[in-house]
Amino acid sequence: MHDQATRLESLDRARHRSIAAGVEIDGLSLEIVRPWQRARDTYGIDPGQYRCSRLLPPSELAHRREENEVYRVALPVLERFGAQLASTRSVATFFDTAGCMLSIGGNSQTADRLARINFCPGAIWRAEPTGANGPDTAMNECRPVGVFAAERFAEAGQSSCCSAAPILAPGSGELLGLVDIKGPCNVYHVQALVAARAIAQAVEERLRSIQLVRDQVVEYAFRSASASTDGLFAVDGHGRVLAVNDLARRRLSIQGRELPLQVREALEAALRQRAGALAGELIVDWPDMTGKVTLLTSLVRYEDHVVGAVVRVPAPADAPRARTPARTPSSGAARYDFGQILGESDALLQAIALARVASRNELPVVLLGESGTGKEMFAQAIHSASIRADGPFIAVNCGCIPATLVEAELFGYAAGTFTGGRREGNAGKFEEASGGTIFLDEVSELPPQAQTALLRVLQEREVVRLGSSSPRRVDIRIVAASNKSLTEEIRAGRFRADLFFRLNVLSIVVPLLRERRADIPHLAHAFLRDAEGQVGRTGLTLSDGALRTLVAYVWPGNVRELRNVILRAAATASGEVIEAEDLPDEVRRTETSPASAPSLSSSARGEAPDREALVRALQASSWNVARTAHALQISRMTLYRWLRKYGIER
Repeated sequence: MHDQATRLESLDRARHRSIAAGVEIDGLSLEIVRPWQRARDTYGIDPGQYRCSRLLPPSELAHRREENEVYRVALPVLERFGAQLASTRSVATFFDTAGCMLSIGGNSQTADRLARINFCPGAIWRAEPTGANGPDTAMNECRPVGVFAAERFAEAGQSSCCSAAPILAPGSGELLGLVDIKGPCNVYHVQALVAARAIAQAVEERLRSIQLVRDQVVEYAFRSASASTDGLFAVDGHGRVLAVNDLARRRLSIQGRELPLQVREALEAALRQRAGALAGELIVDWPDMTGKVTLLTSLVRYEDHVVGAVVRVPAPADAPRARTPARTPSSGAARYDFGQILGESDALLQAIALARVASRNELPVVLLGESGTGKEMFAQAIHSASIRADGPFIAVNCGCIPATLVEAELFGYAAGTFTGGRREGNAGKFEEASGGTIFLDEVSELPPQAQTALLRVLQEREVVRLGSSSPRRVDIRIVAASNKSLTEEIRAGRFRADLFFRLNVLSIVVPLLRERRADIPHLAHAFLRDAEGQVGRTGLTLSDGALRTLVAYVWPGNVRELRNVILRAAATASGEVIEAEDLPDEVRRTETSPASAPSLSSSARGEAPDREALVRALQASSWNVARTAHALQISRMTLYRWLRKYGIER
């Protein structure tokens, strides 16, 4: 308190000297002196008489509050902090970018005292030369600012101190609003500025989360749109590019997320003006383009807000219209059968035998195994050998669909449900797969609500599109896959047990590549033949040394990693014979020998070693889980299971 009293006295003397002399005085920072001089010298304002003179009428204040989304997002945060500030005789306020106060909360007595200088909702503290005050100074500096007692210009505010922090747009840093904490000087605390910044950051995080969801909605609308020979790109509410197809990228030379400034401004204005419309035509000048460019905008709405647009760039009138391509194998037909699953190891042959059994019935299947083991190849082989072979094979990676859109992607949506999507509605993946097989990869990543809907599909064999109440019958066979232990996910509360029991009728474990080392040479030669066509070379072979290195490596990425290693070697090898030196450093550096872990040989068979041997392995790797699992030739999930079994902690 003594330091604060000394500071108050020093600032007060500096203030009066500055007012009397009309010059900058030591003790007052430039960010304080500049607005003082502007108010006094340019506008002739007397600080003893000054108070904010511009107050909005109640109707305009209500309109500003209603239209300001940042205020609506910030209000719950401000109310929570305001209740905590009441006991300190402080208030928390929110200002829009024009410097208009939209709310004040906290101690009512302090709020009444500040109202004498019109520091109240509806007052605009930035449009006029108000001298040094917290909101105006922080907005001009665009950073957190504290204005202490006599640093304030208005005499009526000398007994208060304020800490103001701007709210900035995630990503762009654009000013969106401001939080100001104001209280009496005798209870002023240095943490007030920290608290103001914390409130601003909390609001920024809420805005970032909202923007992320909205961007995902726009990207989904982009994927749902049909482009034919038209260029197509999607923008957020500020005209920044979220997605673009190749035609638009080539035709308009779109690079990254930024459009030419004049195009972005035109789109942003169109988004505001057409908030109530679904689509519109926009004609713009595009740099380096001859003539005008016509853009057809389809607005995307989410929760009654325009959150972006899908923009179509029509092909020139003289451009040939391409025939709509037939369904490609990757989107509707299986490419693999059992004859293309290479290998003769016992583990692989056992998995293939179970998969052949699955192909002869209609029961749900769950494929388990690490990433890269070939689970989708097994799913396609099951489909190809089944009575559904002539039907579609639809693969869905559940981990790649945003949680907010997964139901629309899987189950579809009715006409008019999704602004920016197809006007006639859209069939989901289950309807697309009707008559065939749907492959749900990474099924453990489905959010809870989608798990519930999937359970209904399994039970009733029908789907209900979003925005509709009418069920649609589907004739599908479900094959699911997971690289996580579903039983562990159930124990953790992330996966429904009843859904697991519905799916897990036939369970097939696809073996790890390190569990079938005898198959590695056969796979390597097959991949090399494929690689020759991709890199434009012929006559390539693998030396004995290269094969020994490949067999010795632990292959954390499994078959997929082996394929990529062979492709890289085929492209970079200097001669026709690929030597061990032509393989990537990580493959050569991590060779293992049969004697590398004699006491842990059981781990290669998936059996837990004794506790002491496991602790020794952890100590040898400095308790690094990834390195320990690598040395034991097991997955990290398996290692964690063993640690829980023995109760081992560092």
